[in-house]
Amino acid sequence: MTRHARIVDELGRLIVSGAFGAEQPIVPEDIGRRFSASRTVVREALRVLETKGMVAARPRVGTWTRPPEHWDAIDPDVIAWRVAGPERSRQLAELFELRLAIEPQAARMAAWHRRPDELAVLVATYGLMADAADLRAFQEADRAFHAALLRASGNALIAQLRVPVVAALEEIPGDDVLAAHSRVVAMVLGKNADGAESATRRLLETFAPAAPDRV
Repeated sequence: MTRHARIVDELGRLIVSGAFGAEQPIVPEDIGRRFSASRTVVREALRVLETKGMVAARPRVGTWTRPPEHWDAIDPDVIAWRVAGPERSRQLAELFELRLAIEPQAARMAAWHRRPDELAVLVATYGLMADAADLRAFQEADRAFHAALLRASGNALIAQLRVPVVAALEEIPGDDVLAAHSRVVAMVLGKNADGAESATRRLLETFAPAAPDRV
């Protein structure tokens, strides 16, 4: 990780953790001393956080942190920082709710549209899950499977949601997990829209991380 990337990551985590409260000033000189970084590197890091909605630069005033409602909620870094932060349970609950709202409908639409190239990717990712030699390979293939399912919906907006949908996906290999994914594939390939939606909903409710209680 470059120094620039490390500063972005560290500042993002500090903001999410509350170490830098909302609407608090961020002094570039202090950040530079903290990370032994030049003013240019710090300025670039703050620009990245500004694109994520986490800080705002005000002319003749400086850079200030922004409250969570302004953050880019589907940015992969913001998601990762929130999952690792003090509101992990809330973030996981929100991610699960998003999956439950989006994936079953995506499966239904995939059964309708049936684009051969996208279905081929879906089948291939299932094969990678079945052939995975270790947990890491399985979970990478699993994330690719769910991303492929969203793309197979034929809806570009739904496909764009693949980042938050797969962000915290950590299913564990097992015959029951593979069987559940296999049912989704079979229903999509069989043009059974109702079955594809139902199979995906059962997959999520049974094997996805349980939605934590709201805090």
